Amino acid sequence: MEIIGKKLTHNILSRKPHTNALWWSLGILIICYIMSYIYWNLSPGLGDYLAASPEKVFTQKEYWRLFTSSFIHGDMAHFLSNSLMLSLMGYFVNYHYGSLIYPLFGFIAGIFINLYVIWDYSPGSSLVGASGVVHYLWGFWFITYLFVQADVSFNRRLMKVVAVGIFILAPTEFKANVSYLAHGVGTVLGVLTGFIYFLLNHKKIRSLEVWEPIYDIYDEELADEAQQSTQLYSSQSYH
Repeated sequence: MEIIGKKLTHNILSRKPHTNALWWSLGILIICYIMSYIYWNLSPGLGDYLAASPEKVFTQKEYWRLFTSSFIHGDMAHFLSNSLMLSLMGYFVNYHYGSLIYPLFGFIAGIFINLYVIWDYSPGSSLVGASGVVHYLWGFWFITYLFVQADVSFNRRLMKVVAVGIFILAPTEFKANVSYLAHGVGTVLGVLTGFIYFLLNHKKIRSLEVWEPIYDIYDEELADEAQQSTQLYSSQSYH
C-alpha cells in the first residue's frame, strides 16, 4: 500500500477540555441578570452606579463603570438578545482555551471597548450591554479557527469565517440605540487576542496535532478482475 496523503485526527480542540466551562458560562449569565435587575429596579439608588457615560467616567472619574456596564442591559429584551451568544460562545471559548481568555480577557476587553466607545458620546448618553464582549468572543474564535484547523485549506477556512461572520454578526437592520462601534471594536480586540494567543502558543498548538496517513488501497489484481467482470456482463447484456 502506498501513502497518498494524511488527515488530521487530533488538535488543540480535541484535547481534554476545561471542565469548568459550563459553570463559568452560567455564572457570568447569572451575574449579568442580577446586575441588570439592580439597574432596572434600584434606580435611583445602587442601579445608578453601573452604567458608563462620559460625565461619570471622565468628569467624575468613576472608572469602575467601564467594567460594570458590560454586565448590565437596558431591558429584558436587550438581555435576552445577548444572553444566548454570550453563554454559548463563552462556553466554547472557555471549554477549549480556558478562563484566562474568557471571562478574564473578555471583560478586560470590555473595559477598553467601553472606554473607546464613550469617548465620543454626547453628554447624557450612556453605554450598557455585553454585545462588545460577545463580538470579542466571535473575533477570537474566528482567528484561532484560521490557524488551528490546519487540515482545511486556508482559502476554505477564510471563506467559512467570512460566511459565518456575515450570517451571525452582520446587522439585518440599523437601530439608533445600538452601538455598532462597540461590536466592531469587540471583534477587532478578539482577533488581536486570538492572534497573540497563537503566536505565544503556536509550538504547543502544533505539538498537539496528530496526523494519520491515508493509504492507497488500490489493488491491481482486484481491479483487473472487476474490469473483466464488467466486460463479461456488458457482452452478455446484448444477447
